[in-house]
Amino acid sequence: MGDLHGRTAESRAGVTAFLAGVWLIAAPPVLHFSASLHAFRPYWVSMGLAVVIMLLGMVRAMAPLDVPFIRHLTIALAVCLIVVALMPADGGSAAVWLNQLVVSALIALSAALAWLISLRR
Repeated sequence: MGDLHGRTAESRAGVTAFLAGVWLIAAPPVLHFSASLHAFRPYWVSMGLAVVIMLLGMVRAMAPLDVPFIRHLTIALAVCLIVVALMPADGGSAAVWLNQLVVSALIALSAALAWLISLRR
């Protein structure tokens, strides 16, 4: 029963990371319409990290306990996204940066909760 609970928690954290990565990619054009005029220059690092988080989230959702180090990597990438959001950028929208902070914290929190649940088992 504990293994099933751990798989469920890890899989849900993976789905959360995947959906958050999708939103991080979709957020600049949604929240900052003039971003397309700058060719997404202020957001390319965030969008690249979001793609990696999406891929890791997909792996975590499909095979939650087969690759245990991915949750630590996801936490590290979420912290990198927070650091990128806190760095001053030229031409970025405040709404997009605030969104990035909130979504990155959500990714890190879901991965950390899945890690704590796996420690408890």
